[in-house]
Amino acid sequence: MENNNKLKKYLKQNKILILILLVSFGLSFFYSFHFRIKPQVDAQAYDSIGFNIAQGYGYRQTVGSDLTQDTSITRVGPLYEYFLAGIYKIFGHHYEPVWIVQAVMHALSTWFVYLTALLIFSNFASKRRIGLWAAAILGFYPDLIEISAMVLTETLYIFLVCLIIYLFFLYFYKKTLWSLAGLALVAGLAVLARPPVLLFVPIILFFFYKNQQKEISVPFYKRKQVLHAVLFLLILIAVFTPWTIRNYVIYQKIMPFGAAGALNFWIGNYHNGNGEQEPTKEQADFQGSHSFGEIQDESLRQFKIFLQKYPAEFIKLTFLRVNKYFSIIRPMGFWFYQKGLGQFIFILSSALSSIILFITGFGGLIKSIKLKNQAVYYLFAFLITTPLFVFVTVVETRYRFQIYPILAIFAGFFIVHLIEKRKFWLDRILWTMIAVFFGNGLIDLLLSMERFKERLSRFL
Repeated sequence: MENNNKLKKYLKQNKILILILLVSFGLSFFYSFHFRIKPQVDAQAYDSIGFNIAQGYGYRQTVGSDLTQDTSITRVGPLYEYFLAGIYKIFGHHYEPVWIVQAVMHALSTWFVYLTALLIFSNFASKRRIGLWAAAILGFYPDLIEISAMVLTETLYIFLVCLIIYLFFLYFYKKTLWSLAGLALVAGLAVLARPPVLLFVPIILFFFYKNQQKEISVPFYKRKQVLHAVLFLLILIAVFTPWTIRNYVIYQKIMPFGAAGALNFWIGNYHNGNGEQEPTKEQADFQGSHSFGEIQDESLRQFKIFLQKYPAEFIKLTFLRVNKYFSIIRPMGFWFYQKGLGQFIFILSSALSSIILFITGFGGLIKSIKLKNQAVYYLFAFLITTPLFVFVTVVETRYRFQIYPILAIFAGFFIVHLIEKRKFWLDRILWTMIAVFFGNGLIDLLLSMERFKERLSRFL
């Protein structure tokens, strides 16, 4: 009886949050089952690898091929492929269970963003409203709903990123051993989903370093934060060590994260390139005629040559990648499964969502920095490191998804600030962000006019 009363009280107090979570799940669920998107290109590769694992053939894309020549090692992974394998092993080779689980993960990501906002802004009376706005922005974001309906790594990866950030701030405030172990475990798994999250690790280690200084009277090797840092690293390394060993046994080369990352350094950086995921014929031919160890070595070699011969062009490409990463005219929606008015509406909703997220997210960042809140500084650090790998390799719209949960938290803070302000339309930060992001979008438009015309021609 007492438990029932507690449950009723909780549901009553959190009815808006529960509604947001249910709607975010429902949108993802409906989108998946309405469009029933068949895997193609990357998704088809993940699907094949996952199915082969479930059938007992191991991590390979083509059954019967020489594993050293199998293209599976060039795919981002292996966590998502093993995730698919687990579902296929239980339910058979069907996509419906994948869509349902990914809809659940999308809703859970929304929930973790809410909980993280509560922790970071715990001293604010409006912390719940901040969390609810952050959750709604992430949960209803069209791009994330669409991607959850595909057999792609992003939904699992975003879920793990949201969980990492939540567990970090839980440890930040509570310092419990289980939150530390959970943080290390999830961070290791996230690295196996997409390696760029590894850039979060120096921030976490810096937190240990700063806190161990408070134990100055204790010998260094006995300091609690030092021991916690060691435990964190041991668990983190232990998670992806088996994958590293497996790759070394097969390829006789240390590849803790596969061969996909190294190739992007070459694809995104060559003379007269544009910094996007568009391999040249030379790169495609080399990739098709050499071993993966050779591809990795050649990619890094070509990147070094490019830096030495064309340093100014590398700076230019980096500027272009930054411009495109934050551009409001690069919405999602240009996929094979949609066409006509429905696709046009989705593209508009995606563009509008990016405008809202970037303007309010960075507005909230600037506004919250003035609070001199240590938790905000660490969230800011996570935001800064998130796009760094993209800035020096290749840029695509879906590669910026990792920054969305962080921006959603800052956006929730800024929206609540604007609502509580009498004349929010006079807010200088708001208008500064509008000018910055519309200006950045205009620059991208002028530099990419031909591509913009080509895509717009689909609807004219």
